[in-house]
Amino acid sequence: MPPRRRHRNPGGAAPTRTGPALRPGARPRQTAEAAGPPRVLVDGRNVQRALERGSAAGSLPTSSLVALLRAAFPDAEVELVLDGHPRGSPTGRVAPRLSVAYSRGATADQLIGDRVVEALRDLGPVGAWSVTVVSDDREVRDHARRNGTRVEGTAWLADRVAALGRRGTGIGHGRAPSPSRPARVD
Repeated sequence: MPPRRRHRNPGGAAPTRTGPALRPGARPRQTAEAAGPPRVLVDGRNVQRALERGSAAGSLPTSSLVALLRAAFPDAEVELVLDGHPRGSPTGRVAPRLSVAYSRGATADQLIGDRVVEALRDLGPVGAWSVTVVSDDREVRDHARRNGTRVEGTAWLADRVAALGRRGTGIGHGRAPSPSRPARVD
């Protein structure tokens, strides 16, 4: 193995190890580990329509979607973004790690776009990768990709929700109980 080369320091002072220089007023970027739990932004109406198509029950109320999202992402910060005004529906933090936001005067697509840009600005390129946008809308997906976030479609979420039903409880690892054996008499 060749010896390591040392860079010459023309000033004679011992070299120091510091991070990249920040411009005045800039905040240091976080790494993926420091970014916190994964974050999921869900295009609400887009996902509702997709899950309704795959369901024999028909319409999927927002409260049911919230319950599905809580089960599908137990360890992630989830934000369900819906078009329009709440009209009596809950908004803000509705459960631990799950919040609901209505776009009010804008569209849900614009609100998701704003959240993606905020994530990139606050977390940096590495941290933005911890954010996943769930939508089938081409513009939303393209904007999210350009800003460094992960993108998944509604089919991915539907598969994740369907896996919840197949998983069952932790007892027996999803297998039916084995029949009891008769006691042996010696």
